[in-house]
Amino acid sequence: MSTKSNGLSLVSIILLIALLGLSAYLWMTNSNLKKQIQTEKTANLELEKLHTELDQSYQTSLSDLESLRGDNQELNELIDAQKEELGKLKKRVSGLIWTEKELGKVRSEIANLNTVASQYVSEITQLKADNQLLSSKNMSLTEANTVMTQEIEVNKKRINKLDSVKTLLVNQTEELNESNTMLSTKVDMAESIKINYIEVKGYDVRDGGELKEKSRAKKIDMLRACFTTETNLVTPAGEEEFQVAYTAPSGELLYVEELGSGSLMNKLSQKKERYSASGVIQYNNEESTACLDWTPNFELAKGLYKIAIYNNGFQVGNGEFKLK
Repeated sequence: MSTKSNGLSLVSIILLIALLGLSAYLWMTNSNLKKQIQTEKTANLELEKLHTELDQSYQTSLSDLESLRGDNQELNELIDAQKEELGKLKKRVSGLIWTEKELGKVRSEIANLNTVASQYVSEITQLKADNQLLSSKNMSLTEANTVMTQEIEVNKKRINKLDSVKTLLVNQTEELNESNTMLSTKVDMAESIKINYIEVKGYDVRDGGELKEKSRAKKIDMLRACFTTETNLVTPAGEEEFQVAYTAPSGELLYVEELGSGSLMNKLSQKKERYSASGVIQYNNEESTACLDWTPNFELAKGLYKIAIYNNGFQVGNGEFKLK
């Protein structure tokens, strides 16, 4: 009995020691687990805090950007684009919080988000200021343009009035010029010396200058037009130039520039007319007879010729003669 009792006591002691060891192990394990749970809880709280801080920063940035929204469509589109960029940045930082759990890196990214948001706000603020300045300048330009437009309208009215006055003056001037032209024409016409009688003869010019009257065209070297003038007391006495125009039977005006042919302005028709020959006579305000000679350098054709005589720009006489 004694031996059995000692054996049981030894087993009991060993079991007790084992239980005490197990209890110590379990206590230590439980203590470490509690510390680990507490550490993880603290870390999770810190992560929650960072997430809350991130969300607050993001919402504040959105609010700041939204407060800058106005009537400018381009600025509003830029604000929407910046809000979208901030949303992408927030999503990336949020992923860092719950996946990598690197607090230092997360705080750096949150600071970066705040910096970017501040830059966006500053950019929009500056653009709004620039836009307001441009709007102000545009308003000033619009006002200046309105004033200028009003001045232009006033000046247009003045110019129209001046144009009306100018047109009136031009019309009056034209009427006066026409009146003066008519008066001048009448004066010139009154001063022209009319012719009562014209006679044309043909001559053969012989050696020594002797003239022999001829009626056959092929034998004529010179045409002599003699005419009798009327008395004109209006025309001042002195030298007067007359022009003679011969028209051949064919209807062609006889014209040789090197033989003295030329042109004059008919003051009645206001057209240029050619003449065959010209000459100057002495006029003394009385009826007188004068002759003008012309020597063509070609053979004359036979037939009926016409003659017209001009003085002072007017036709003062005309007639016909025939060459055989």
